Amino acid sequence: MKRSFFTALTTLALTSTLALPAVAQDRRVRIHNNTDITLYRFYSTNSGAENWGGDVMGSSTLAPGGAMTLNFDNTYGYCVFDFRAVFEDGQELTRGGVNVCDVSDYYYEY
Repeated sequence: MKRSFFTALTTLALTSTLALPAVAQDRRVRIHNNTDITLYRFYSTNSGAENWGGDVMGSSTLAPGGAMTLNFDNTYGYCVFDFRAVFEDGQELTRGGVNVCDVSDYYYEY
């Protein structure tokens, strides 16, 4: 009896452990540039942070009508981020409180 209880408990623990990745949040978001202006820089930070992270685009740009996929997965499990896009003409668009665990596409448009 003791042995079968231990076996059942071990099986339950292994099943629970194996199930964890299945419930992990997908934090990939496809950023769409539906404007007529090239997107030059893109910054993001978890909402409430004092500083922006680095420009995730590096030397790349995002042409009008283009899209790029960004992975917001992090060691802290944050889901809510602030976005800042800088366009070729110097215009900056900032949006706070984007839940990357619920949103799979984000559009910049006029």
